[in-house]
Amino acid sequence: MFALLAAEQGGNGAWLPHDLNEVIWGTIAFVIVFGLLIWKAGPAIKKAVAARPERISGELDSATEARTAAEAERDRIKAALADSDSEAARIVEEARQTADRLRVDIEARAEAEVATLRERNAHDIATARRQAESDLVGEVSRLALGAAEKVVHNNLDDATQQALIENFISQVGANN
Repeated sequence: MFALLAAEQGGNGAWLPHDLNEVIWGTIAFVIVFGLLIWKAGPAIKKAVAARPERISGELDSATEARTAAEAERDRIKAALADSDSEAARIVEEARQTADRLRVDIEARAEAEVATLRERNAHDIATARRQAESDLVGEVSRLALGAAEKVVHNNLDDATQQALIENFISQVGANN
């Protein structure tokens, strides 16, 4: 048939091969290779094509689970944030209460120190007053004695003068 077509076109046709044997052996080799591929690779390809919807379904299920887990984590984080806000408010309130207690404590201690200082100052003033009075009495005694000595010195002897001094000191000591 190829020969007939080739003869009609006037020799060797453009679409006909030069060597018909080559075409036949090439076709046989192609059919053998194609048959081997279908026979050996066909089941694997069919298995892969059949498993594809299951794999896609599994991936979709996995994605759904991941999304659910992510939403649960988001809700947990939102709850934790709300808890952290309430915890922060609680900490601020505790700090305010602690500051109030410290202020009251400090005020009480300051008042106690003021009272102690007032008592100590009153005691120091009383002590200083007694000391000043005692010093004043001593000084007045010395001055009076000096004045009396000058007035009486010529009239009294030493023993009488000593008795007068001791008597005066006793009277001043009794008045204090």
